[in-house]
Amino acid sequence: MVAVGAFASAVAVLILSPLPDSRHWEAAGFFTMLGLLASALGYQTSTATIGNIGFLPFLSVALVAPNVAAVVTVFLGVSGAELIAKRAPIKALFNVGQFVFAQSIAIVAYLAVGGESVLDKKPSIVGLAVLVSCFLGLNKLAVSTIIATSAGSDTRSTWIRAMQSSVVYDLLAFPLIYVFAEVYVRGGALVAAALALPMLGVRQLYKTNVALEKMNEELLQLMVAAIEARDPYTSGHSQRVSRFARVIARAAGISGKQVDRIAVAALLHDVGKIHEEFAPILRKPGRLTDAEFEIMKSHPEKGARLIGKVTHFADLVPLVAAHHESWHGRGYPNRLKEDEIPIGAQTSAAGQQRRSHRVLHVVRHDEQLPLRGTPRPRDL
Repeated sequence: MVAVGAFASAVAVLILSPLPDSRHWEAAGFFTMLGLLASALGYQTSTATIGNIGFLPFLSVALVAPNVAAVVTVFLGVSGAELIAKRAPIKALFNVGQFVFAQSIAIVAYLAVGGESVLDKKPSIVGLAVLVSCFLGLNKLAVSTIIATSAGSDTRSTWIRAMQSSVVYDLLAFPLIYVFAEVYVRGGALVAAALALPMLGVRQLYKTNVALEKMNEELLQLMVAAIEARDPYTSGHSQRVSRFARVIARAAGISGKQVDRIAVAALLHDVGKIHEEFAPILRKPGRLTDAEFEIMKSHPEKGARLIGKVTHFADLVPLVAAHHESWHGRGYPNRLKEDEIPIGAQTSAAGQQRRSHRVLHVVRHDEQLPLRGTPRPRDL
């Protein structure tokens, strides 16, 4: 479907835009080499995706030659990078197709708002914004659709998360695209090639951010695995609670970024059990004594103090501390009730107690949630 869409949109560019002249083809040749280099310097963002900054030269050439020459640039640049990487044919076809599709639609949209080649006229802010937003939005939409389909998750939320995760870097790249095109027009290929150094700097920002996020996620998973290793009976419990809390939070209409923070808090909600005093109690096969239960009731506060030592988790402290509070005020440690309980702690508690209080009228009962590919709540 992506390949067919790429072909159809490229034909649309050929029909709707003026034919390229020699200046456009010269620009296409230069930016093809630059795009090939940028795409070849791609880096792993996850097990499923590769990040690269090829969009910088691709969008710059679209400003210089908003016609089929810019589409050819993308086709040759991405195809060459895929051959160098020895990507599987189906993945290579998808990658080439989605870049060509995004470039073609972006050019059509740019022309529709009166955009012209920077060789003839400076682009308006609106035209530049339309070009960049169309390209990046469609590029991420295609990848998000594939990831969501494979994982059985929601495409819209996957796409929104992808857009949010790179919005700062996309805004930083926004003026660089225009400057790159303008320098090429006024200074020629050699001067524009020298400007590629900032482009590599943007790449490094992307790469460093992705590496830090990946490391943080892996450290979180390691911490949770270490805690649950003490109590094989609840192995996988934190991951399930995190998934259920995310579903309930979305159903309650909580914003996307806050949903992600709630999911992290749910993942860490039992971190207090890492203290040595809980080890013999967690391994005990029978019922707990009153004294043992009192010790166990201290784990939310201990967990809150632990994650409070990490600046990045400061906003999660109240959620972890309150994850055993009850809507009716019979929970612990502070016997909070109703709206005294942070909303994130309410969704986490609902995720692990199989019943939601605040969002009961929204979700009804989480046994009925359509959780594709995840355990049913009774498996908790």
